Amino acid sequence: MRPQDALIVHYHELGLKGRNRQFFEQALVRNLKRALRGTGYARVRRLAGRVLIDMKEESDPQEAFERAARVFGLAYVGLGVRVSPEIGEVGDVALEMMQAEPFDSFRVRARRAYSTMEETSNTINNVVGQRIVDATGGRVDLKNADATAWVELFDRTGIVYRKRLEGPGGLPVGVSGRMLALLSGGIDSPVAAWKMARRGAEVDMLHFHGRPFTDPSSVRQALELAHVLTRYQLRTVVHLVPLGDVQREIVTHSPAPLRVVLYRRTMMRIAAELARQTEAQALITGDSLGQVASQTIENISTVDSAIPGVEVMRPLIGMDKREIVDDAKQIGTYEISTRKYQDCCVLFEPRSPATRANRHIAEQAESDLDIDALVGKALAGIETQVLELPDP
Repeated sequence: MRPQDALIVHYHELGLKGRNRQFFEQALVRNLKRALRGTGYARVRRLAGRVLIDMKEESDPQEAFERAARVFGLAYVGLGVRVSPEIGEVGDVALEMMQAEPFDSFRVRARRAYSTMEETSNTINNVVGQRIVDATGGRVDLKNADATAWVELFDRTGIVYRKRLEGPGGLPVGVSGRMLALLSGGIDSPVAAWKMARRGAEVDMLHFHGRPFTDPSSVRQALELAHVLTRYQLRTVVHLVPLGDVQREIVTHSPAPLRVVLYRRTMMRIAAELARQTEAQALITGDSLGQVASQTIENISTVDSAIPGVEVMRPLIGMDKREIVDDAKQIGTYEISTRKYQDCCVLFEPRSPATRANRHIAEQAESDLDIDALVGKALAGIETQVLELPDP
C-alpha cells in the first residue's frame, strides 16, 4: 500500500464563527503546528472548512495522527494518501486501503469542495465502491459498515483515507484568554480544567500541598494529572504552593467546624493574587453543588465572598459524580486521580465541618488571623514548573 502522507482535519464549531472565523482557524493551525512538532510534517494549510497537513517522507504519520486528534477545536482527523483528482487514481488508492485490513461490509463516502474533478460525489461513491466489490467481494452497507473509504477532493488535489479519529471538539486553546485552575489530586478538578481548556482557555494550574505536614504524594499526583492535561493544551504552567503553615495558623486561632471553609477562603485569596500576578482572567474550581460538605451553596458563597470582583468558573457545578467520572475516564485522568495521596484539604480536618457557614461568621473567625501575612507567606514558597508536549 502507498505510504500515508497526509492528515485532513475537520472542525465544526469554528465554522459558525462568521467574520471572526479566520481568527479561530489561525489559532487552530498554530496549535496543530505545536502539537505536530517533531513528527516530520511538511506544512499545514487552511482550506475550505478544513485543514490539510502534508507529511514528509521520513515522518511519523501515526504519531502525528494521534497527537492531532487531541487538539481542541477538532471534530475529527483522517490519516491517508494524497491523490490527484482523477477517478482512476482515487479508485486505486481506495482499493489498496480496503485490501490492507479485512472487513465484512464497507461504504465509500466522497466529498468535493471546489474540486476540478468532473465526477459528482455520488458518481465517485458508485464507481469506487463497485471496484472494491469486484476485487474483494465485500458487502456494501451505507449505514453500519465495518469500514469506510473516505474520499475528499479540493482544488487540484485530494486525500483518500480509511483511518479516522474523533477530536475533542470545542475551541482552540488561547482564544478565550488565560485562566488559573485549582488542581487537587482528585477526580473533579482535572475535569474542570479540561472543560475550560476545551472552551479555548489557556489554563495554568495551581496545586496546594500540605508539606511539611504531609508527604509529597499530592504534588506527584498533581504533576501527573497536569501532564495528561498538557496532551490536550500542549503547554501548562503548574504552580505548587505550600499551605501547611497556613492551615496550622487557622487550626490554632479558629473554631474547628469552620476550618475547611477558612482553608478554602485563604486558598482562593492566594489563587486570586497569583491570578493577578500572572494576568489570568478567572479562577477555575472543580466544585459540584452538594457533592461534599464544603460545596453547599452557603459555603460556596462564603468562600467567594473572600475574593469580591474575581471571576470564578465552576464548569462541573450541575454535574453528578457519575458524569464527572465518565469524563475523567475519557480524558485519561481517572486512574491517576483514584490513587491514594495525602490531600492538604483534609489536614487537621474536623469531625463535623460546617455545611452552612455564612460570610459574617467566617469573617469573625478570621479576625485573629493576619490574612495578608498568610497569603504572602504561601506565595513566597511557590514553586513553578512548565510542562510542554511534545518536548521543544
